[in-house]
Amino acid sequence: MHAALVSCILAMIGLFTGTGCALDFGNARAERMSASALDQNLFGLWVTRWDFQTPDDVRAIISEASRAGVSDIFWQVRGQGDAYYDSPYEPWGEDLTLRRDKDNKPINDRQRQLDPGFDPLRLAISEAHTHGIKLHAWVNVMPLWKGTSEPIDLRHALHTHPEWRLRDSGGQPQPLSDNYVVVNPVLDEVQDHIVRIVGDIADRYDIDGVHLDYIRFLDDELDSDKLYPGDARSLSLYARQVGDRATVGQLNRTRYREWIRDRITNLVQRIGSESLKDHDDVVYSAAVWRRPDLAKNKYLQDAERWVNDGTIDLIMPMIYTDNDAQFTNDLQAWEQVVDRRRIVPGIGAYKHKGSNQTLTQASLGHPRRFVVFAYSTIFESSNPGQSDSAEETKDRAVKRDALVQFIERVGT
Repeated sequence: MHAALVSCILAMIGLFTGTGCALDFGNARAERMSASALDQNLFGLWVTRWDFQTPDDVRAIISEASRAGVSDIFWQVRGQGDAYYDSPYEPWGEDLTLRRDKDNKPINDRQRQLDPGFDPLRLAISEAHTHGIKLHAWVNVMPLWKGTSEPIDLRHALHTHPEWRLRDSGGQPQPLSDNYVVVNPVLDEVQDHIVRIVGDIADRYDIDGVHLDYIRFLDDELDSDKLYPGDARSLSLYARQVGDRATVGQLNRTRYREWIRDRITNLVQRIGSESLKDHDDVVYSAAVWRRPDLAKNKYLQDAERWVNDGTIDLIMPMIYTDNDAQFTNDLQAWEQVVDRRRIVPGIGAYKHKGSNQTLTQASLGHPRRFVVFAYSTIFESSNPGQSDSAEETKDRAVKRDALVQFIERVGT
């Protein structure tokens, strides 16, 4: 049998990842992205799920972004196993239907109506395209829930699929807390669900891109003294695919983490080859950790491989820092391992006082290709976490005016 065909078959049954079929598909995606496309201006802006609650909020966001010269909006459509669009598979995000007091602070009301009465994503796409802006659907992949109270909507996967939740070697689920509780990324049914979610968005909405976030192992959210995933199903899957039937106590942890990393890569490949199969015009991107070594070894996010295999089109390293030397060093680390044209630096404007550092960091990379985190740092927002102090309001105005001038200057 031809070696390439063997690799394809192995990849399909999950025994092998990152070769054969996935690589063929990746090359096809890479070839369609011409050099001119990779050199186009990309003045990007992340808009979180907390920035909108009403149709007027959506229209205001797009209008403000347009006036600033933003070319690409990364619009959050999934936060924690929920939807900020009309999904047939997941319930509406609770943050979208929060009741607020006179100071715009959330009121805890577990009996409230959970349908917002409009589709924010469909409206955002329409408004963005009217203003000549590209809109990328931003999907949080691994988070399942956050907070010590369970979801109100009983259709949420935390209720309907408790087996998807990450568990330790005692079979106990990751406990609810103020951090994210996450799905188990090695399970086929978890991957099937996420592939279905992204495919549904790509099929039903006129999006310009799919943007993955939290596409990594959330090591910081977990108890380091416990093995995750340590449940019998995960270990059995590992044994079948790798041939290592060691007990928990005998398990080669390094090899096990490499396998988890490969399973995450398998998910990234499946989204590209299945969810986006008929959508070659949709840009496939991912927000990744600030350095390739940390991404790969600590967070099991092999983004270097995703780019070099041609699986995804662009990466946005989240180099959120107020240290310009660190920003430069981290960006150069990425540029040493992947084509720099496929890197769009993510800039954490929320860490900067005033506009100078934000624009300096934009200039340290490609001054016409960057993404700023986030909308509520620069624009007035309905985000309940946004400060309305005179100092912060002035700081946003300074950043906003400077960004407009910067984009006008470098974008022509």
